[in-house]
Amino acid sequence: MIEFPWFYSDVHLPETDAVAAFSFRGACRINQTDWAPPAAFTGPRDTLRAHKHREGHAVLLAMFTSVGAYTFVRSPLHELAGLTVSLEELLGSPEELRQLTEQLNAAIDNRQRISLVENFLLARLSISGTDPLISAAVAWLELATPDQKMDDLTKYIGLSQSALERRFRRVVGVSPKKYASLMRLRRAVRLQATGVDLTTVAHSAGYFDQSHFIKDFRRATGSAPSFFFGHNSVE
Repeated sequence: MIEFPWFYSDVHLPETDAVAAFSFRGACRINQTDWAPPAAFTGPRDTLRAHKHREGHAVLLAMFTSVGAYTFVRSPLHELAGLTVSLEELLGSPEELRQLTEQLNAAIDNRQRISLVENFLLARLSISGTDPLISAAVAWLELATPDQKMDDLTKYIGLSQSALERRFRRVVGVSPKKYASLMRLRRAVRLQATGVDLTTVAHSAGYFDQSHFIKDFRRATGSAPSFFFGHNSVE
């Protein structure tokens, strides 16, 4: 739950996981052009995104696990990668979502708001559950060392590279290689926030050296990490 008592501008780094956002007061502009829908779904992203929150904006965010969003939207996640779309369009339940927004605005406290959104989400989860092979692939990538390759992952899962990539993109939204790259970048950002030097950040996050980290970071954000963190409020 995030509330903005005054105008606030921030940037959001690339993200491996999808998120559902329920704005029940005020509004938010994305990348200086589009207004975010009151109930929105954003897929995994490999680029930077800017938000401008109007005074009084209040939003409840539901963060999905890497394999969890697919059980909610029930459509290929790669079709939603890098996009923010209206949940009305995605789920086809405009009246119910309008009613939920009204209930969130009228709720007595945030605990009640969280309960309302949890009930809404849980009622729409697929009974089939998550894909066990892709869940195993995600777990492998999270534990992989820098010297391990995608070939090692395909051998571990028991699928061909093309079959694994198709299935992974459908469930997670990006390829295994892209997922590993985004996960490494997010890990480096968390380490950087602790104040350690960039060389330590690079090695601890899984990069071979600092130059590889800077190159990846510049590709994702358009600037070097030292400049970026010195000039941006990051979420």
